Amino acid sequence: MSRWLLVLLPWVIVAAVLGASWPGYLSFDGAFQWYQARTGEYGTVSPPQWPALWTLMLTLGLPATSGPLLLIGALHAFGASRLATFAGQAGRPLSAWLLATMVPACPLLLLLLPHVWTDLVLCGALLSACALLQAQPRQPLQHLALFALLWLAVAVRHNGIFALLPLVLLWLWPAEGAPIWPRLLRSGAVLAVLLLLNNLSTSLLATRHADTWAVTPLFDLQAVSVATERQLLPANLVGEGMDIVQLRDAFNPYSATTLFSGTRSGVLNPTVAELDSAQRKALTRAWIGLLWEPAWWSHRWRLFRGLLGPHTAPQLEPLADSPALTTYDSNPPLTRAFPEGHERYRRFVESMRGWLYAPGLYLLAGLLAALLSLRRSTSRMTRDIRDIRWVLLGSAWLYTLPYLVLAPSAETRYLLWPVLASWLLLWLTVGGWLDDLSSRRERRAPFPAA
Repeated sequence: MSRWLLVLLPWVIVAAVLGASWPGYLSFDGAFQWYQARTGEYGTVSPPQWPALWTLMLTLGLPATSGPLLLIGALHAFGASRLATFAGQAGRPLSAWLLATMVPACPLLLLLLPHVWTDLVLCGALLSACALLQAQPRQPLQHLALFALLWLAVAVRHNGIFALLPLVLLWLWPAEGAPIWPRLLRSGAVLAVLLLLNNLSTSLLATRHADTWAVTPLFDLQAVSVATERQLLPANLVGEGMDIVQLRDAFNPYSATTLFSGTRSGVLNPTVAELDSAQRKALTRAWIGLLWEPAWWSHRWRLFRGLLGPHTAPQLEPLADSPALTTYDSNPPLTRAFPEGHERYRRFVESMRGWLYAPGLYLLAGLLAALLSLRRSTSRMTRDIRDIRWVLLGSAWLYTLPYLVLAPSAETRYLLWPVLASWLLLWLTVGGWLDDLSSRRERRAPFPAA
């Protein structure tokens, strides 16, 4: 009975969150992706693979947001359940119960789980992949599932390739004493295939193209323009009469959105249409020129600090989550299935506003747990569990650090996977210590009298 409870507990927690918030949350991004899924017109504002998968779910009879929410919930529940089961099978009962309860109860996951965002798909896919990596030996079907999960992660979030690197290395790492270089070459080949499939599927699916990458350079140029009192945006990307006053009035230090809607002269929005060759060259040249501007480094560090922080400041609070059901074009309106349950859920997550939602807190906790594990390795830890800790640490930080220069805003969802990976690493460490302590006490206990 306890074994089945261990397996089912993550599913119950995930189902409770999704059930209370059904049909989830749709920001503008989610609503636009639903529109693409309904119409079959896939663009590259976000990866077209996600609305294409959503179209398949609609075709299978899963209406509105049902398919995405069920997929997101299943990926997170399976990953937590499988990790707990593996710990139980390895003779670490306390770790098993901690993983079954604490992984799906990560505060930031509880806040963001109902959102139909690709960040949630990436997070669930990587968590499930980490769980499958614990199987030894792995069956052919498990290898196929691992590849599918890793492809899903990089397909829905192209920068997910950074988070994938440590997982692929663990997947194909040699047994002790085996040559390392052949496995490193295989790892490189797998990454190349993932990227190739991603690019090929994007080319086949996309009917409209945009230069989403250009949002960050334009935002950086606005920030440095405001800081230095010089209009630095290329002339072929702004309307006539653009000046510092307009850029300053439209400036939000934590989000690029207002740049494209808050000026009188107007700025070309690269998410709406592609840039031409001259515009790309001018923007790239201007962006590279910012490397020598102290104001650019100050701007990026301010944004990164906001991304890592608790999102309690007025400009940051709207970037923590988006508990809305945004309508877009011909999308059918959605209503709450359980209004009272949703109100209780919102009261619960709102009660944790503050540092419990600060990504930097979890990244620091995961780093400290990893350093303590290095100093005090537990004898009962298997090689796989020890490896997965360093995989989680590497994946979390490799995914986080590029946002220092690439983030177009300080939205909490960007760091959901690093937070969950660090949270998992923390509880793997705590559970390992508790199991070791329990084992030592059992060995010291006197034999019962005859």
